[in-house]
Amino acid sequence: MVTREEVVAEIQRVPEKHLEKIYKMIKNYEEKGEQGDAPESVMAKLRQIRISATPDLSTKANLHDLEGQDAG
Repeated sequence: MVTREEVVAEIQRVPEKHLEKIYKMIKNYEEKGEQGDAPESVMAKLRQIRISATPDLSTKANLHDLEGQDAG
């Protein structure tokens, strides 16, 4: 198990130019808590997807007009 003193000793060896990055990593860990170690689930990633369309897209879309068109 790593002690706080060992962590501080390692941080003291880090060059000044890298301290901001280390600080941001620590703050990010504080914000996420221990969940920061767990990989993000597929469903969590899918929930982040946002579609930009008119609110009535699902009722007004005519799939017959889309036939034969390449989606790429």
